[in-house]
Amino acid sequence: MFEEFFRVNYEERDEPAALFGELVAAISRVVNLVEYKDTNHSQRVAVMSLRLARAAGVDSADDLTQVYSAGLLHDIGEVGIPDTLLYKKGRLSEKEYQLLSTHTRIGQQIVEQVPLLKDAASIILWHHERWDGRGYPEGLVAEETPLLAQVVSLCDALDSIRRGGLFSSPSEWRKELESFAGIQFNPYLVPHAVAAVEQGHFGDLELTEEERGLITAVDKEEEVYDQFKENYIPMLVNFLTTLMEAKHKESAAHSRRVGRLARKLGERMGLSALELDTLEIAGYLHDSGKMGIPNSILGKREPLDEWEVEIAKKHPEYSASIISPLSGFGTVAEAVLHHHENYDGTGYPDGLAGEEIPLLSRILMLADTADALAHVLKVFPKTAGGEGKLIAVSDEQSGYFDPQFWSYAEAVGLRLPEQGGGN
Repeated sequence: MFEEFFRVNYEERDEPAALFGELVAAISRVVNLVEYKDTNHSQRVAVMSLRLARAAGVDSADDLTQVYSAGLLHDIGEVGIPDTLLYKKGRLSEKEYQLLSTHTRIGQQIVEQVPLLKDAASIILWHHERWDGRGYPEGLVAEETPLLAQVVSLCDALDSIRRGGLFSSPSEWRKELESFAGIQFNPYLVPHAVAAVEQGHFGDLELTEEERGLITAVDKEEEVYDQFKENYIPMLVNFLTTLMEAKHKESAAHSRRVGRLARKLGERMGLSALELDTLEIAGYLHDSGKMGIPNSILGKREPLDEWEVEIAKKHPEYSASIISPLSGFGTVAEAVLHHHENYDGTGYPDGLAGEEIPLLSRILMLADTADALAHVLKVFPKTAGGEGKLIAVSDEQSGYFDPQFWSYAEAVGLRLPEQGGGN
């Protein structure tokens, strides 16, 4: 899958650790989008977890990478929890609490798709366990919970307390942490956490150069790295679409269909193998930025109000921000950024017109529109040589598309006004 894209952009690269670092950075950007109510909480927990683990005697580069990655992703499962529940003020009902508690298992299932992060996935599953056994999801007691999961749990709670602004002096922190030793937290970890607070190690949460080296120096066999590299592109694409599925199933299914439709269009237009792979990847990822859009907007059945429309229109820029820093993904990011530009200049985000719009964006826009209309109208679209129904596009909408594409519209189930004819 995506063989030509891999051959051109990755085959000669002999730096799997750098690829892993890019993946972790991409995940970090997704987390920042998901945390639109609390920017950088997960980044803070990740750095605190790394430092607390080292203070507690953890020195394996692999373990430190896993605990940092788990800290970064500890709440990634919240993409599958409704916004109304995540940000509800006041006490949760028992049913609401049970639903919220599923975020650890959702997170585990998402993260374990990355082979090099399987240990981090287990940490995520258990990061809400307590020393006294009253945590979730499994009610583990004391050392039944792995040490690294206990580290993330303590740092998550510590940052939540910090955000609440309840304590300002180290002595207040000490008193609070010590009061939960042997109850919520591992009593062995608490003195290390107190020392870290008192010595200011949790103040500056920017990684040092030494720390950056540690979290990309994963100690794995060469064969594991080779498999990671070979499967990197489909794994990355599947990871992001699975995240989107947890956030909003309809958007994820739509993106998969758009990827296939866009490739079909590209084949009819005679694009190269590299362009076809790039186009299909862009189709799969074009709506990945919707992870930064509230569920209340994504799932709204009534027309969006003006404010909601403006928020929704941010998703191409969010998508590009996730993708663009990845090596070799510049053209993918460009196609994604401009997939809502209209040929007549009425689109967004930049109001580009005509040939100003990248070719792959124009193709992607046609495939995106075809699938969106089919979904809204609940029509199985007719494609060339197949059964189904052609979807008529209005005169106004026809101005959105590059006129040279009109002869290809039927391939994705669209009938533009100039084509005429019936169904």
